[in-house]
Amino acid sequence: MAETIKQAIEAYFKGKITSGQNIHVTEFHQPSAGWSDEAFTFTVNWEQNGESYQKGYAIRKQNKGGLMTEYQDSYEHFKILDRLSKNSDLPLPGVHWYETDESIIGGTFFVMDKLPGKSYVPWSKEGQQFFKKANEEGEIPLQFVRHLADLHLLDYKGMGLTEELAEPDGEFGYIDSKIEEFEEMYIKYQISPDPIMVDALEWLKANRPAAQRFSVVHGDYRSGNLLYSNNNITGILDWEATEIGDPMADVAYVCAKSNRMDSPLLNYLLDKQMFLETYSKFTGLTIDEKVLHYYEVFHQVRFVLISQSAGTDFAKGKTKDLRMARQGYRWPLMRGMLAELLGY
Repeated sequence: MAETIKQAIEAYFKGKITSGQNIHVTEFHQPSAGWSDEAFTFTVNWEQNGESYQKGYAIRKQNKGGLMTEYQDSYEHFKILDRLSKNSDLPLPGVHWYETDESIIGGTFFVMDKLPGKSYVPWSKEGQQFFKKANEEGEIPLQFVRHLADLHLLDYKGMGLTEELAEPDGEFGYIDSKIEEFEEMYIKYQISPDPIMVDALEWLKANRPAAQRFSVVHGDYRSGNLLYSNNNITGILDWEATEIGDPMADVAYVCAKSNRMDSPLLNYLLDKQMFLETYSKFTGLTIDEKVLHYYEVFHQVRFVLISQSAGTDFAKGKTKDLRMARQGYRWPLMRGMLAELLGY
């Protein structure tokens, strides 16, 4: 399978580098497939005018059996990355082509630059060792905060990002739209009525905070979605959940217990006080613990829905990915954590 995809990518690049000769792909690798997409990294080598060239690329392919794929738009993902990579200093890959011909590698995909560095699964033994050391040395945690602050300070209107992403209407516009989306997903994926989820959704309606400002929100900003090399963050990955919204949603996501479980460190990486004080200093935004708690409940509702959707899709035969079954098995844990946040 991997060799077939490699050959297909090689043929694809022969159609893109039309003035090159002896085009071939080396260092082909498929990292562990994501929940909604698959990724491939490789080097393209070619000759042109007597000179030898090589360039690293990555491909992001839409996975039809992925998690909540009906809520993902890979073309929008492509356009957002294009805007952000051209208009910010964040460590992002430049994008090159968006391909709709599914016959090439079995799905729509886009081609982007391959960034240096390695990602780590935070709760793995290797990941915990890496992040523990990174926390002690201090450079990576500071960069983690700096990049998030810089993202939230971007002039998204000036870069034309509102052509891809809707700007919320009014100070409650963002949270109102998200609650509506959650209710739709709850009905779509429910197996039987769940009083905890009904309670949580009503709690979100009753306690919604006004946004201090609107910013580009990553939606999945965590230590496991970054690349690292030589004590530096070299890449920010997984922008498919990006939207314009309340930056406190990202801040609370970093703080969420589901992203650290029993670790005393946020994202297995950061001291909470350091994170909040540094972020506030960089952005000038006020950190309200009640707002953070609100958005942690918000994210826990989302985590419950993710587990519910994964389990439902596997049970209905929409996917054979065993990770979806495992994620569905986590539903009681996610639901229990939500109940705890609500004070049960």
